[in-house]
Amino acid sequence: MRSRVLTAVLACLVLATFVLPSSGEENASEEELDRVTDLMRMGRLDEALQVLQAFQATHPDHLRSWLVRGLILAYSDRFDEGLTEVRDRLAVDPRDVGALAYEVGLRVGHGEAGTARNISEQLVRLLPDSADAWDIHGGVLSLQDDAGIRTEAIAALDRAIAIDPHHVDALINRGEQAMPTDPAEAERYLRRAVDARPGSTDANEALTTLLVSQNRTAEALEVYDRWLRERPLSTLALTGKAVLLADQGRYEDALWLVENVLRNEPDHREALYLKGALLLDLRRPQEAVDVLNTLLELDPNDQEAEALRSEAALAVQATIQGTPANRTPQVSTTTQSPLPAGVGMVALLFALLLGSRR
Repeated sequence: MRSRVLTAVLACLVLATFVLPSSGEENASEEELDRVTDLMRMGRLDEALQVLQAFQATHPDHLRSWLVRGLILAYSDRFDEGLTEVRDRLAVDPRDVGALAYEVGLRVGHGEAGTARNISEQLVRLLPDSADAWDIHGGVLSLQDDAGIRTEAIAALDRAIAIDPHHVDALINRGEQAMPTDPAEAERYLRRAVDARPGSTDANEALTTLLVSQNRTAEALEVYDRWLRERPLSTLALTGKAVLLADQGRYEDALWLVENVLRNEPDHREALYLKGALLLDLRRPQEAVDVLNTLLELDPNDQEAEALRSEAALAVQATIQGTPANRTPQVSTTTQSPLPAGVGMVALLFALLLGSRR
């Protein structure tokens, strides 16, 4: 259970090194965009676009929302449609910063990091005092695997933080840059991000992922508890905490959290898989089979679910025959991510959102 759950589910909770930037419209607007990016993580791109369009009807100048729109269209194989819209807007106004952010998202989602970089440079020229613009630029630069460009990325992100010391996404991106060489510094940035917006999905995901990677489970659970005080129905917080509890053998507590997720989202595939695994560890194999049958009805090609159902079915047979079944924890070899693995937390977004924020 330990290795299977941590591998199969935590991989779906971490978004990559490029974190989407926000405007100064925190609070309600950021909560709405959290909903959009959560839907993207789950692969529900059409629904994410609908929610985003409703958001943009009242926040037409929100720079981050246009970046997200570009990502959604690119990942939905609607790149050409989005690019046509961008070109039409720029033909009317070459200084349309929303259109430029839109194209950055399209290019990143289409795997064109170099072109995205050039466009992000236009953004900072047009908006030299915008923390959002510098964070976009720094995020795009972070996609380049080059030491010199990495230095530029750090400088851009530091510029964003200098403009707005509480810019959550710049703080997260800056923490991501520090991670390989100075985890302690990375943690300081990530904790600043969580303090700046305690309910932020991106900030909390980044910090809990770091703590779990360092086997600091108790501290990670504290972060999850604070996150859930801010957002009691957060699917990612509930599922993430459930994974850690399961890893400690607290299967009943973990199951309670997962059932909370499924009450609100009965078709949530990662939660269904986790529930099946927990039921199996609780020696309730027939219930596990039933849950996994539901999951396989949603996705008949889910090989991990099929393997777990087979294990549960064997446990049912063993129970009928009166012989104990030997459990062999299975390590997941795939990540249930709606987005291409190479782009996916571009490095939630941009690895599960965009599936690995880290």
